[in-house]
Amino acid sequence: MSRLPALTRMALRELFISYRWVPVIGLPAAAGLAVSAVPPELAGLGALAGAGHVLALGLACALPVIGAIAAGTLASERKRGTLAWMAVRAVPRSAVVTSWFLAFAGLLTAGIALGGVGAWLAALERAETPLDPGPFTVAVAGTLAIALLVVALGLVMGSVLGPLRAAALTLVLSGAGLAWGLFGPQVGNQLLTGMLSVLNGLDLAMRPIGDAVGSAGLSLACAAGLLVIAAAAIERADL
Repeated sequence: MSRLPALTRMALRELFISYRWVPVIGLPAAAGLAVSAVPPELAGLGALAGAGHVLALGLACALPVIGAIAAGTLASERKRGTLAWMAVRAVPRSAVVTSWFLAFAGLLTAGIALGGVGAWLAALERAETPLDPGPFTVAVAGTLAIALLVVALGLVMGSVLGPLRAAALTLVLSGAGLAWGLFGPQVGNQLLTGMLSVLNGLDLAMRPIGDAVGSAGLSLACAAGLLVIAAAAIERADL
């Protein structure tokens, strides 16, 4: 794994050259900026609850698309022979998968941070009383965990399927999971939606910070498991 930093820089460079960084950063940022565009009476009863609701819905739409981009990216690298070229030069395939995961993680961190700041500023503008930044900040920061889970799912699909099928399946599975979590029964849904469900119902959550932290741990554990599966699958793949 000594080559991991260099591989991650190569993955980031590829994302920038191909302009795939634009939706990875832009979609989560746009989800936060959308809070200002939604009338307060439609966003929720309170300024902070409304901002969380709009941001959660926006991220639920954005993350499946980003997961599909991750799936298509890795599958395309396999199809073009890039992974085979690296394997000939004794670069571990698992390190390549991990580098793509870290590259997407870095861009998602920037995008979600921008979206959170945009939503918070919109809430401040509408608030009639002082707002507590703690629950909102933890919930927004924790959405990165569910985002990484979606990216890890995309990398699993990209390890075994072609670009189109990998992207489509990731889009459907992650989109269905997030939609079920946000709009379905809340019992047992902590893992599916992670912090999105907390963010979506800040005004109803009894323990928003505790729920967000606990759900983040579950999502990160599952993301790590999927990343191991993706690395194992790419090691066995016929390049």
